[in-house]
Amino acid sequence: MIDPTAPHAAPARSDPADDEGERALRALFDPRRFASQGSATLELLASHLGAAASRALEPVMPREGPAALCEAFPARFPARGDGDVVAVMARALTASTSLHAPGFVGHQVATPLPDAALCELVAALANNGMAIFEMGPAASAMERAVLQWLSSRVGLPPTSGGVLTSGGSLGNLTALLAARQAKAGADVWRRGLRNGPQLVVFVAETAHYSVARAARILGLGDAGVVAVDVDAELRMKPDALAAAVAAARRRKHHPICAVASAGSTAAGALDPLEPIADVCAREGLWLHVDGAHGASLALSEKHRARLRGIERADSIVWDAHKLMLMPALVTAVLFRDAGAGAAAFAQEAGYLFDPRGDDDGDAWSDVGKRTVECTKRMMSLKLYACLQAHGTQLFADHVDACLARAQALASLVRARPRLELLVEPECNIVVFRVRGATNGKNAAIRKRVVADGRYYLVQVHRPEGLWLRTTLMNPLTTEGDLRGLLEEVEAAAVALDA
Repeated sequence: MIDPTAPHAAPARSDPADDEGERALRALFDPRRFASQGSATLELLASHLGAAASRALEPVMPREGPAALCEAFPARFPARGDGDVVAVMARALTASTSLHAPGFVGHQVATPLPDAALCELVAALANNGMAIFEMGPAASAMERAVLQWLSSRVGLPPTSGGVLTSGGSLGNLTALLAARQAKAGADVWRRGLRNGPQLVVFVAETAHYSVARAARILGLGDAGVVAVDVDAELRMKPDALAAAVAAARRRKHHPICAVASAGSTAAGALDPLEPIADVCAREGLWLHVDGAHGASLALSEKHRARLRGIERADSIVWDAHKLMLMPALVTAVLFRDAGAGAAAFAQEAGYLFDPRGDDDGDAWSDVGKRTVECTKRMMSLKLYACLQAHGTQLFADHVDACLARAQALASLVRARPRLELLVEPECNIVVFRVRGATNGKNAAIRKRVVADGRYYLVQVHRPEGLWLRTTLMNPLTTEGDLRGLLEEVEAAAVALDA
């Protein structure tokens, strides 16, 4: 191992560009300086984690608004700085929303494992771009291993493959590109849509907005996205899907894909995947499962049955930066047929990809052939390293704990007459509100709770009104914290009535 304290070797010869600016830049690469700055950075982050454990990270979300923060971080930069990057990071950390705070129960973003953050440092310094194997050898091999393991967890066959990409939105776009290529009836990638029939994708009315956005990016337009009715539990109705497909065919449209949710964003609903897969098989549709949030239930012996039917999907999106404790972003796009994923991006780029072919048999090593991204981050390292170092059971236990926490919160809500649940939680998302309160009042309650600083929760708009929404994925959150949250919600409701 290199000793960062060892004397730094002098250059063997002078450099014609060896002026003051170049010397200053080279000094920033001195391993002794890096060790010193790194130590100070780790002390900063360790202090942050300590404050989270002692419940001292308040307010969870900074009280300053956009204008004040823009003033705190002005667009003015010195010609020569003092080199104190740790001071800048400290200011940024203080002004950031504290996801490690036990009162953070807001958006679907993981409270990341500290070890995973260390992996991010290594990935950033190595900076292997991964478009081709030569630019990301270790990252490519780790990505392949991670994808094989994730595919096995959801029951995909050995023919499966995929890619890691930057977030569920890009993941859904990648999957729908493959669906369009496979089911359009023509080589859309090369020939374009031309004057063929209207292609149609079917989504639950509760689906994440990125699905409809992806369909429009693919050129399908408004008519290419058909919303399917949901039941009282906000799950797609298979009969409604079948009826929507039949209606599209009567209009001479060409159905290509149905998108089911495994953990919808609004309320964590799990669509009935088995009967939806039956409809897709009967109608010849590509089945895509947006499991960005809920696919992690496949890790749990206790809860994986809730995903029954996911093994029949043609493609699946799975976010490790949700229930797998990873820093954003690391999304797996899994394909039942690895070739279908590659076909979505079948193009020549002789300056990058070797036109003579690959030497790895199934063309997995040049990742750029299977994703929108070219210079792709080394995102496999954090997931692979944490799986290796801590084992798979850690993640299964975390999923179980998150779902148990959600059930505990739902029970606490049911026990309080002033509050009501939107639906019984199916995963780790719990949606509730103050019973009888107007939309404006529930919004004001949330604003008051967040401003108080101990808790951060969000809101969701539904046809029946505005609701308060929580996502339970923080390992530091206890049932006592959940009781405190509901007490603050009720206290805010009383104060607004006064």
